Amino acid sequence: MKPLPFLKSIVMVLAITPSPILLAIPMPPVPLEPIYFEPPVAQPTEEIRNSSCVDLDNAIRYLQSYRYSYKPEFYQDGFNKVATAAISLDHVLALNGILGFAYLGYSALVEEKEERRILGVEQQVTMFQQLKAEKHCFE
Repeated sequence: MKPLPFLKSIVMVLAITPSPILLAIPMPPVPLEPIYFEPPVAQPTEEIRNSSCVDLDNAIRYLQSYRYSYKPEFYQDGFNKVATAAISLDHVLALNGILGFAYLGYSALVEEKEERRILGVEQQVTMFQQLKAEKHCFE
């Protein structure tokens, strides 16, 4: 006896549709917090709001040197080259590159700290510039 053609299609539909058992698996909780660092927005205090235009200009001028990072970029940093060579040598010595990876991790942490510091300074400079605009210091 030959199977009926519509029976084949019913079996195919049942195979494709998700079963209630699969739908009952709970999804793991997804964190709603941001993954990356978000700096707090700098809010001016009442003392800063009462500052003159010259004081605001001086505050921006004093912050200028803190807006830059003095840590060399990844490829300009000689220690990163040494760490990469240490990874290769550690594999030869069967240490699995622990020393080189440790320094590269440290270097990345220092760079992240520098970026956060610079971002905080940029927030302060932006706040001072906004206050200057509110006081019409540019006129």
